[in-house]
Amino acid sequence: MGKVPPERKGKQTEKDELVRTPGGWRPKSKVHHVEPGQHIDGKGGRLKIIDTATGKVIEDLGKIPEAESARPKKGRSGAGTSGKKKKQDEEK
Repeated sequence: MGKVPPERKGKQTEKDELVRTPGGWRPKSKVHHVEPGQHIDGKGGRLKIIDTATGKVIEDLGKIPEAESARPKKGRSGAGTSGKKKKQDEEK
């Protein structure tokens, strides 16, 4: 296990054990090793490790969770309007 960032010291539990990745600290349960000759595929809404040469599924990591930021926000003003339309409205 890697070192825990200072802001996480004393807050870590076995459940959310962190490991250091090139993208920063992540929960161990969300980190998977991908061997040379393998790649990640997200087709069909599932995350899978694929053998690049054969196309064989090495491991199905499960459904891809919907990101909070990907959800449309209710009541957003200006949603669906283009900059061109906005400019025309301002000129009136």
